[in-house]
Amino acid sequence: MKKLSLLLLSMSMVSLVYAGGFKIGLQGQKQIGMGHVGIGLAQDASSVYFNPGALSFIENQINFGVSAIVPRVQFIETNTNISTFAENQTFTPFSLYANYHIKNSPVTLGVGVYTPFGSGVKYPTDWTGRYVLTNINLTNVFIQPTVAYKVNDFLSFGAGFVYSLGHVTLEKELPIENSIGEGSAKLEGSAAGFGYNLGAYFNLNKRLTGGVVYHSRVDMKVDNGSATFSNIPTALSSTFPNTTFTTELPLPSEAGVGFAYKANKDFTVGVDVNYTFWNSFESLGFDYADNTSALVDDPSPRNYENAWAFRAGFQYDASRRVSVRAGAFFDQTPVQNGYVNPELPDNDKVGISMGGTYWLEDRISIDFSLLYEDVIKRRDINTETQLSGTYKTKVIIPGVGVSYLINKKVKKRINTL
Repeated sequence: MKKLSLLLLSMSMVSLVYAGGFKIGLQGQKQIGMGHVGIGLAQDASSVYFNPGALSFIENQINFGVSAIVPRVQFIETNTNISTFAENQTFTPFSLYANYHIKNSPVTLGVGVYTPFGSGVKYPTDWTGRYVLTNINLTNVFIQPTVAYKVNDFLSFGAGFVYSLGHVTLEKELPIENSIGEGSAKLEGSAAGFGYNLGAYFNLNKRLTGGVVYHSRVDMKVDNGSATFSNIPTALSSTFPNTTFTTELPLPSEAGVGFAYKANKDFTVGVDVNYTFWNSFESLGFDYADNTSALVDDPSPRNYENAWAFRAGFQYDASRRVSVRAGAFFDQTPVQNGYVNPELPDNDKVGISMGGTYWLEDRISIDFSLLYEDVIKRRDINTETQLSGTYKTKVIIPGVGVSYLINKKVKKRINTL
């Protein structure tokens, strides 16, 4: 029964660790095309996320984008060398931004709705790790009203308030059975939290721009999450009661700095460096409304480490209507050895991207992006579940977006500087 208790606690942790350890870098289609570079660029209204200070240098507009995450996850068990692939799924994080300059004022208002955490994974119900996880699906939305203040033509500051909403569904099998088959468990819950986003943008000269940004920690609180159990033998029904739980997870803070250099009127290069304070996620505890020998409230260690991300990209304005982009990044994992789970088969990531923009007319443009991400294969033995194997994950992410300039008379399109 102690083993069942440990497995159940591990399952509960999965549902939220996935949100903490899997941050989606898909907050803007133009930026994705450049390796998700955006801190030192005044590209479009997605600066609400990338750097609120840059909004002072953005034309009034509405910007929408959506991506399709198509992951391919493989697990190779150490002892048997049996290979299991997660089922093919597609997830669609989105972003919606708008900004407006108050007439005859240094103030610009903005708002953003975007999905910084999410995705999911689903394994066959008979795979070797079915007692750890069979299915997880996470959705997360940030709503961010924002204000920017332009000090002069060279400097602007911005700040945004973040309200976060999330929902998770998780399923696994249990190593007990009745006449129908193995038992199963399903955890489901909704969460909410608050935070902020700060940024400063520097228009240093006609060629060089830069910026700094800080995304605060957001504590996601789950109240009245539901734990439901099926196919439980009658003798164990009191050990696995359908019940509720509460928990809280810190989504980590992040700091970043970025620069962009305009080599000539058509060619711009940019670099970003991000540092995420994952060490705020040391452990996770759950408070079940009904405690039994299998439902315990003991916290479980995660011991995430702080991590760096390095990004670089370029944009080339091929003509009045066409711009093309390319970029690459390296993203360090926060997950230490001994803590890799099938819901987050994480390791250092390398990504390459490309993209472009086509202007239909002076106010409407369409953005395209394509990102390929390779999670370096990783072999690990989980210290809690003892699941041992090698994880291989590759992801393809196409995306599309559209921007609409609100001004009735547009003299000049948005420039990257």
